[in-house]
Amino acid sequence: MASHPGSPELAVFCDFDGTFSVQDVGSTLARIHAADRQPRAWARYESGELTAWDYNLEVLDRLPLPERELDVFLHTVELDPGARALLTWCERSGVPFRILSDGFDYNLDRLQEIHGVQFDYEANRLRYGDGRWQIAVGFPDPECGCGTGTCKASRIREYRNEHPGVRVVHIGNGRVSDLCGALAADTIFAKDSLATALEAREVAYRSFTTLHDVTAGLEEMLR
Repeated sequence: MASHPGSPELAVFCDFDGTFSVQDVGSTLARIHAADRQPRAWARYESGELTAWDYNLEVLDRLPLPERELDVFLHTVELDPGARALLTWCERSGVPFRILSDGFDYNLDRLQEIHGVQFDYEANRLRYGDGRWQIAVGFPDPECGCGTGTCKASRIREYRNEHPGVRVVHIGNGRVSDLCGALAADTIFAKDSLATALEAREVAYRSFTTLHDVTAGLEEMLR
């Protein structure tokens, strides 16, 4: 994600599952296709026995989900009502926008095709072998406590190093993969469990219901 010439020193990083999209793709698929493994794996994650990525490996790696069946499901995934407007506003305002996701590149590529949208992103990797998922980390950071396959804080820090003085915005909804990214940002838009986690840490954030609220907040920031 590169700054546009003459753009304000603002960059927007946005979670995908439950933020840019209504549904959480990975969690929904796990409930449907890995219901025998998910509850026990989640309990082990909550106890600290598994990292977030270890949880993904336990539940989603080797998932027997044919591509055709996955595609049928992806056609049911809705974007947030304000997702397109946010993309349009960032483009028109010259503000760099990037999705940071602890989900998978395969799904993000297909969802862009299905919905006719385009965005830069960083995410984990998903390939197919014998009709089963084969997953791999995207951008892990062993030094961060998030334990995810794509550490959002490290991606934001790398962007800051390349663009000194930039004002970073992070948009998210979950405490597992979004918290470290939010804490690395200058301005946070949060809802759901991310908002609860930030309140527990007494970290200021701007609440939102849909991404229309975020676009209005960004417009206010530029004014």
